[in-house]
Parts: sequence; structure tokens; C-alpha cells
Amino acid sequence: MDFKIRTFIGVEIAEKSRNQTGNFAKKLMDLDVDMKWEPVHKYHVTLKFLDEIPNEEVNDICVRVQRAVRDFPSFTLGLRGAGAFPNIEKPRNVWVGVHEGREEITELARRVDLAMQEVGFPRELKPFTPHVTLGRLRRATPGLADLSEKLAQYDNVDLGKSYIRHVTVFASHMARSGSSYTVLATCPLQ
Repeated sequence: MDFKIRTFIGVEIAEKSRNQTGNFAKKLMDLDVDMKWEPVHKYHVTLKFLDEIPNEEVNDICVRVQRAVRDFPSFTLGLRGAGAFPNIEKPRNVWVGVHEGREEITELARRVDLAMQEVGFPRELKPFTPHVTLGRLRRATPGLADLSEKLAQYDNVDLGKSYIRHVTVFASHMARSGSSYTVLATCPLQ
């Protein structure tokens, strides 16, 4: 029997910035919206989602990510501005964006994408939009208009900075209570 691991690659956010972002998210949680809010300790920026991969491929994935990022310089990542996918008028995923370090994290995502393409993962076709997911809509509720209005008010909110020194390969474990993450590898930047 093949054992598979749900895997993604991302960067972790500094604790201070995670807490600032969590305090901001509380302002949105008071609205009458049926959202599944992410816990603060899970805040991160995803570079590439791989889905379920065979256990025996995990080590190769980790090594390839490490090679792809090892000569990339560490950088500062600043979180600013609330938004939503597909847009704030129809918010399904609520997030905060990356302001400072946007070019750097976009280049990191490109490098990771190319490294994963070499082992058969499809190339990302959509433009990379660096963000930290705060919550996902479960179902439409009357409070969506209020959420859209609140997001528009906070389109420039500053939520702190993180110094990015490494990329992380994560395993995501699904459960009824939500997902949890385990670090599979930490890949240092220069």
C-alpha cells in the first residue's frame, strides 16, 4: 500500500507579525459570516501546493527545494492590506497581502515551481499572488456585504514584517477539526 503525504512549500511568518495579523482577523470574525478562520499559528505564505505525494518521493522533493533556494538571499517580508479571492465583492478566501519583499517572494515561488516542474508537477499558470490566508467561506451568508466593506476599509493595514531566512516543506494533515502542519524540511536561504 502506498503511503501519501499532502505536501506544500511555503515561508513561515514571524510570531510578532502572526500575532498582529491574528488581532486584525478578530475584527473580521465579529461579522455575521460563515467562515472557517485559520488559527494564528498556521499563518504562512504558500509558494507551491503539491497535494498528496508518495512518501518515497518526499526526500527528493526536499532536496530539490533546498537546491533551488540555497543561493537566494534572505529578505524582509512585510504584510499589508486585506483582500479576498476572487475579489472583495465576492470574498471566498480572505487574506492579507505581501507588500515589502513582494519581488523576492515571487522569485522564490518561481524557483520552487521550476524545481517541482523538473519532477513532474505542473507549472503554475496563474500569476503568483503572495498572501497569508485568514479564512475560507463555508457558505454564503447575509454578512458578506459587511465583510466586503470591512476589507475595503483595511486595504492598506500594516501587519508587520518578517525576516525570511528559509523556505519550509510542510506536510498537511487533514482532520474533521481542520488541518495541522508538520515541518518536513527547512531549506536555508543565503
